[in-house]
Amino acid sequence: MLSENERGRIISKNKEKIELFFQFAFEVGSKRNIDDVLKVIADSARKILDCDRVSIFVYNKETSKLWTKVAHGLEEKIEVDQNIGIVGWVFSNRKPLIVNSPYSDPRFNPETDRKTGYRTKSIIAVPLVTYSGSTVGVLEGINKNVGGFVDEDLEFGQILAVQAANAIENAILYEELKRAQEEIVMRLSIAAEFRDSTTYNHLVRMSLYSYLIAKEMGFDDSWCEKLKLAAPMHDIGKLGIKDMILLKPAKLTDEEFEEMKKHTIYGYDILKDSSIDILKMASNVALCHHEKYDGTGYPRGLRGDEIPIEARIVAVADVFDALTSKRPYKEPYEIEHAVEIIEKGSGKHFDPKVVQAFKKALPEIIKILKKYGVE
Repeated sequence: MLSENERGRIISKNKEKIELFFQFAFEVGSKRNIDDVLKVIADSARKILDCDRVSIFVYNKETSKLWTKVAHGLEEKIEVDQNIGIVGWVFSNRKPLIVNSPYSDPRFNPETDRKTGYRTKSIIAVPLVTYSGSTVGVLEGINKNVGGFVDEDLEFGQILAVQAANAIENAILYEELKRAQEEIVMRLSIAAEFRDSTTYNHLVRMSLYSYLIAKEMGFDDSWCEKLKLAAPMHDIGKLGIKDMILLKPAKLTDEEFEEMKKHTIYGYDILKDSSIDILKMASNVALCHHEKYDGTGYPRGLRGDEIPIEARIVAVADVFDALTSKRPYKEPYEIEHAVEIIEKGSGKHFDPKVVQAFKKALPEIIKILKKYGVE
């Protein structure tokens, strides 16, 4: 029979575990990005299982292997066969496992220990099985802080694994949906850009520039992601411009330029009245990305904060990319020259706050420029 002190210790210990579970459920439920989800799972599991390290292995359907981006103490991505080692055994058999003498277990692969100099003394591994019955990976805890892993750890690990598995599955589905959404947006935008001899890389670059500027200005991740998708649709209204004007190799007449300016209104008309946040933002970008901070832009001559902030950001991103890109009528400007032009336009063409954010984000912007090249 347990003494009063022992009962109190067990109750206190379990209370702490329950609090950790609630904290974990709240944190993981608020994440969408797969890397963030995996980090929350690993950090929470390390506390709940009271161990030194945790690795989260996720099944990759394309390679039929298990990989992890999150493994305490390891910087490199680990990839293992689904039928090899302790992790592979747990995944294939869909059964949890405790191994408190790993070097005596033939399933244990000591190669990682040899590479890192770390000594694995005890392991707990639990399959990550969703409510629908899909096995999405394995949660592995290494080196219990006191003694070895026990059945109680296995019970807590299995409870944790159910929530973790569904969070991982949801994050993967979210990433797939986001990629599909991005591809649809890009393909829709390319339909307009193809007619204007502008390339796919231009859309990628200015989209990422817009994202980086917005991040530098302090907008939250969700808003920045929406802007990244809305930005490529800035010129979608060119679908409504006649080829004889859009593709004219010579300078436009005043009358033709007035017609060209209407692409902002056409773009707005295509995108307006949508209930989808990204398209609402894109309609503002399409309509207002040629407005100027001093009120001399078009189509409405808006001034300062009258111009939606998303359009003010895209204006800087779009002009910088145009300056640093090759066109039939010009060679690409040097980065320093392009930045100088943006700076001179501060307070006139561009919002000074956006220009400042652009300059702070410039090192990352240059990386994007080099990665996706210029035409």
